[in-house]
Amino acid sequence: MRTFIYTLALAFITTLTMSCDQETEAEVSPLTTTATKNFGTVPGTTILNFSETTGPLSQVMVVKDSYTTLPVKVTAKQLRNGKPVGANLALAYNTMSPDKNNAGYKAVNQGPFRLGNVLTIGDMRGPNSTIHNRGGSIELDFSSFGTVVMRGLYIVDIEENERGSTLELLDASGRVIYKKELPVTGAYKFQPLVLEGNGVSGVAKLRVNFITKDGRGGSGAIDVIQFCPGGVCPR
Repeated sequence: MRTFIYTLALAFITTLTMSCDQETEAEVSPLTTTATKNFGTVPGTTILNFSETTGPLSQVMVVKDSYTTLPVKVTAKQLRNGKPVGANLALAYNTMSPDKNNAGYKAVNQGPFRLGNVLTIGDMRGPNSTIHNRGGSIELDFSSFGTVVMRGLYIVDIEENERGSTLELLDASGRVIYKKELPVTGAYKFQPLVLEGNGVSGVAKLRVNFITKDGRGGSGAIDVIQFCPGGVCPR
């Protein structure tokens, strides 16, 4: 009888130990990029991120509903003499594999969080492009949806010398209906920006402007665009 009880107790302790080990492993396993990016977003919104593409891009396909996928056009231009000019240099940049000039992104991808790809302005066209850091603008065109309700987005890598960079929302006629200064996030860091109230309706385009001061700064990125097709967002 003692042998049986001892064997049973040993089996129970072994099972409990294995169970604890399994729980510990689950706690430290990194989340996927999509899971971490979606954490804390506005419930019920359509989320546009850039995880599916790396490198130059001109549009992103977004699922509207079970039957429809629509394009959101993407344009990014460098700033010269205070105005965006030149070719489309929109770049989905992989922060998990940064070049030497942007190695600071490694810190944000440590631990369970993964920032992954962000949308920024490239320094040139082609697969070897890196981040342009002399100012510019990024524009997302939602006109394939008609208009949308904009709820929020992630702002990335805005330093003190880039203070004054802005978010602009435009209606179908091209009129700016909402403007807000971007938060200073610090180098290679990000901050969710949730728009006031129930968001801004009637949005056909989203534009961010990255400024440069005293010849320094002018880089930045966005990600996790949160919106609702049409004129109403769930509350």
